[in-house]
Amino acid sequence: MVYFGWGLVFPKKPMIQILFLTLATSLGVEFGKFYRVPWLNDFRETTIGHLLLGASFSWQNLFAYAVGASIGGVLDCWFLSQRNNGPQLTSRNDS
Repeated sequence: MVYFGWGLVFPKKPMIQILFLTLATSLGVEFGKFYRVPWLNDFRETTIGHLLLGASFSWQNLFAYAVGASIGGVLDCWFLSQRNNGPQLTSRNDS
């Protein structure tokens, strides 16, 4: 979902840049779990806070984020190639 969110925000960016933005966002959220301040802890205890930020750091999540971002990139390339009848590995421009 993060991959497709960044793709909507930056529709003309190359797929590899969207992939790196996705990984940076995911890693930032995961490593941000080490940052503990009262107001952020209170937000994490809400439903939306727990869904957006999670509660505790997990190394397995880093692997899951990498797999999810890769799947997003593959699906992006596949859908663009279906639409344009050719691979679009470096550019997401509407031609």
